[in-house]
Amino acid sequence: RRDASGQLAVSPAAQIAKAPFTNRNPGSLGRSGPQTERAIELGLAFLIRNQQPDGHWSLLGFDDGHANKQFQLDSNTAATGLALLAFQGAGYTHLEFKYADRLKRSVAWLVSHQRSDGNLYVESDKESNKNCQLYSHAIAALALAEAYGMTQDAEVRAAAQKSIDFIVATQDPKLGGWRYLSTPGNRSTDTSVTGWMVMALHSGRLAGLDVDPKVWNGIERWLEIAQAPDSESQFVYSPEVQDDPSRRIVRGHLRRAANSTTAIGLLMRMYTGWDRDDPRLLDGANILLKQLPSEFNLEVRDTYYWYYATQVLRHVDGPVWQSWNSVLHPLILSSQVPDGEYAGSWSPFEPVEDKWGRFGGRLYVTTLNLLSLEVDYRLLPLYDKTVAPRDKSE
Repeated sequence: RRDASGQLAVSPAAQIAKAPFTNRNPGSLGRSGPQTERAIELGLAFLIRNQQPDGHWSLLGFDDGHANKQFQLDSNTAATGLALLAFQGAGYTHLEFKYADRLKRSVAWLVSHQRSDGNLYVESDKESNKNCQLYSHAIAALALAEAYGMTQDAEVRAAAQKSIDFIVATQDPKLGGWRYLSTPGNRSTDTSVTGWMVMALHSGRLAGLDVDPKVWNGIERWLEIAQAPDSESQFVYSPEVQDDPSRRIVRGHLRRAANSTTAIGLLMRMYTGWDRDDPRLLDGANILLKQLPSEFNLEVRDTYYWYYATQVLRHVDGPVWQSWNSVLHPLILSSQVPDGEYAGSWSPFEPVEDKWGRFGGRLYVTTLNLLSLEVDYRLLPLYDKTVAPRDKSE
């Protein structure tokens, strides 16, 4: 750890964490061992080098000139939320340990840009605004909930609560989830955005924030809608999405079960009550194992899928988790950039292009890989062995 990024520093101002967050402590080696510890510290050092002076991070500014780099989405909100989550997953907070001052700036940046209705999204270009608003809010809301849960910092609670309230207020009243936009006339639902929202709600609940129990009824409604017609263990992006003949766009694949949306759906099912021994969950876990992590081509090099499947399979644990992690873990470690300008990061294009890498970029791929490495031994409350489903009497 000293070789990677220096000594720890503990702040006497640190707060007491909420119970589900107490197991995260920097330096507490788990089953993955010191090689993983070093990889995480190198990844966090990359993030620190690329943090802006006011505390935020950007998705942009990497790999300029690469042949595969074309249009990339831009969201400082999402970038800052993802980076914060990577530090929090390693046990660092904005009040304690060596990165406290840096993370305090990041939390303050999110809070200072929060709108009066609780929305955390900072607008960018037109295309990013159209696609990133609710993705970004959910990621940042999750980071604020983690910040509050890990510290019980009263100065964070109000902003974290407002961000949760915004999620509840923008739920699609018809389908029960969330998609890209929050304005009443433009609300819809897909499994991907809804997955991030559910993680934020679940983390907020564990942190001690107020989450309207009625929100879970809509989430369960969407899971019924998005369930594959022939399998309770698989999920689609959205059965509601339509083709666009005028632009020759066919979206049939979004109406069929996919590995990434199945992993997201299974995680949400766990948060809404499926036990880790539920046969439907176990069937879904075995379906995920049919596509193990690989860098063979851009269809299977899918960091987003790996991130969600890692959470699901770590919950299931046992041989299922061992089968997955024995492939994913060495793959992630071996593909981390060892030196140079991007030391500690992961490329969105090498050795082959990541499925969503051109849209999210290097910081996106790096933070998701860090979170996947952290899941095995620094369990976020979202990854705790005992998932805390809502009270069925609610």
